[in-house]
Amino acid sequence: MAKTDAERKRAQRKRKEHLRMQRMELDLAWGERELIASNAEARGFTDQTEYLVRLVLDDADRIDRDRSRDKENEQKQPGA
Repeated sequence: MAKTDAERKRAQRKRKEHLRMQRMELDLAWGERELIASNAEARGFTDQTEYLVRLVLDDADRIDRDRSRDKENEQKQPGA
């Protein structure tokens, strides 16, 4: 049996609460907004929010790798 609109909305609210999701507002120039839309489409994203989240997660991975590399280099240096 299909869920009613109210049931779907209730489930959506519950998922968002469980994930502790919060709305974020950005002030962007028109050109920046267009660039996000264009880049998201070029990367195959239909949802620009998903595209921006992927950028943030990928950057976090790069930061972690950089930090690991820095620690390795510090340990290899004489006198460390």
